[in-house]
Amino acid sequence: MFPVLLTLIFLGVPIAFTLMSTAFMFGTFRFGENLFFVFLHKIDDITGAKILAAAPLFVFMGAILEKSGTAAKLFEAIHLWTHRLPGGLVVGTYINVCYLCCL
Repeated sequence: MFPVLLTLIFLGVPIAFTLMSTAFMFGTFRFGENLFFVFLHKIDDITGAKILAAAPLFVFMGAILEKSGTAAKLFEAIHLWTHRLPGGLVVGTYINVCYLCCL
């Protein structure tokens, strides 16, 4: 599978199509007529995972905090508290990230 994958990538085929075509080609050899049902089952498993719902919401939260200026103000306030500590910038960033993740 890997040589076929590398060959398609070096030929300039987009990676998404390279991965799909390689999976389809070798899946046909392995599963035969059941390939369609195997793919549907795998897609259903992946889209049904509740943990994947957190990723877009986390990105959305970061975008809102950045656009509103809340994250910058919070970082400045925490940096005022921690600037005298050794590694104060790192400590301030760590506290800021931990606080924003707990919102």
